[in-house]
Amino acid sequence: MLLTGMVVVSVGTANACTCPSQDTEAKRYARVDHVFTGVVLAEVPDMGDPNVSGDDKYLYMIRVGTEYKGDVPVGVVTVETPVHSTVCGTRLGVGYDYLLFVFRLGDSFRTYSCNGNRLASGGPPVTGPTATSAGTAVAAGATSPCAAQAV
Repeated sequence: MLLTGMVVVSVGTANACTCPSQDTEAKRYARVDHVFTGVVLAEVPDMGDPNVSGDDKYLYMIRVGTEYKGDVPVGVVTVETPVHSTVCGTRLGVGYDYLLFVFRLGDSFRTYSCNGNRLASGGPPVTGPTATSAGTAVAAGATSPCAAQAV
């Protein structure tokens, strides 16, 4: 059999963001370094090196409101998130007031879709018991799988 005009297509490895199953806001609160409310003032795309896959990010300028956890500077902070949802990036709307769940890496604040950011109008964060489905406590400071993928 003679095949002519055959094209071979190679596909790269797929990435996907997978959030922990049976996650709760209390677990997310325990996992992150900072939790605070803030109004998004601006979104700035930061397109990284064109030769490096997955380093594109959004920089959000956020006016800090109420601080619930961690030591967040007063005033405006910059929070980063990957552009692509496949590496757990999340989008925030300019002008909206959010309750943000954020990791601190050096001088950078970072958030991911699995962190559970939500509108601040939903009230303060739930910080109650952080039990797993088996009833055992979740260690505070545990790292999010999304953070590990995107860092």
